[in-house]
Amino acid sequence: MPSQQRVQWAKTRVTFVVFSALVILGTLVVLLTGGTLFEPKSTIYLYMPDAVGLVATAPVRVDGITVGKVESVELTGLNTPDRIVRVTMIVERDRLASIPDDSTAQASADTLVGDKFVDIDSGKSPSRLRPGGTLIYKASPDLMKRLDLSQFQDNLRQMDALLTDIESGKSDVGRLLMGDQIYQTARRKVTELQQSLHAIRTTSNEMGQALYTDTIYRKVEAQIRGVDESLALIQSGQGSLGQLLRGEGQYTQLRDTVAQRRKTVQDIHVQDFFRSDQQYADWNKTVQQLIRNVDEFSVNPMVTSTATYESLTGMAKELTEGVKDFRENPKKYLRMKMF
Repeated sequence: MPSQQRVQWAKTRVTFVVFSALVILGTLVVLLTGGTLFEPKSTIYLYMPDAVGLVATAPVRVDGITVGKVESVELTGLNTPDRIVRVTMIVERDRLASIPDDSTAQASADTLVGDKFVDIDSGKSPSRLRPGGTLIYKASPDLMKRLDLSQFQDNLRQMDALLTDIESGKSDVGRLLMGDQIYQTARRKVTELQQSLHAIRTTSNEMGQALYTDTIYRKVEAQIRGVDESLALIQSGQGSLGQLLRGEGQYTQLRDTVAQRRKTVQDIHVQDFFRSDQQYADWNKTVQQLIRNVDEFSVNPMVTSTATYESLTGMAKELTEGVKDFRENPKKYLRMKMF
């Protein structure tokens, strides 16, 4: 039979183990509940026309942040359309300070087939929701009404056609993934680029000579040297331009020529023709006399009548016939008489 001391020691060990297990269990519960197990809670309410998919223990979120859970969902027995179902929610009391009293709530889901939760949108009122307060219900739009099924089918059809083209290698992406045509084209382009770079590196073409030889440098240097020599000749007074810039001979000659031309123009201006209108008057009289002579001649009967013209024409015809007759029969006019 065990002694009394050993029995007492066994009871002590069992008590210590049970106490340690309870401490560990409590710690796990606190950690699993986010450290809010012993924090004070508050109850708030939401009245809805229906609660399809919303069940107890569903999350309660304020602007996307979880602040509590749904405690119960029950019928109110009221005939008001928007107060058919009452949702009782439990939230941390310190979170009520972040919920204005004009906030709205609705039943939402992350996905089309996801679980429902209470989504609270914060209002703008300076007053805060009190424990036991009621949130304003905001009807959530019907997802099926917003979803354009025909457009969704068209998008699926286009996606299927795109994938089909890719699998058959008809599109650029398909040729890239299913064949090597684009790869071969890119490889050919790279090869051509390498050949071009190799051709440039050679000194047999103009580009290679420009990059790897001093041919262009020598040409430019020769042109610059020629310009420098021309400027040196001008500076030393050689050549016509140098003489013009460095000496006064050509300048003096040019000045004398200009002075001579100016004197000639001045001499012309001092002529009687430019100083008086006597010659102009004489010329005008001569022209007027010539006009009168022409008018007198135009009224002459020889000009105004055709008789003189017809007489001259008849005389010319008779003379022509006489000459013709003389040429044909000259004996008729050359007769010798014998005494």
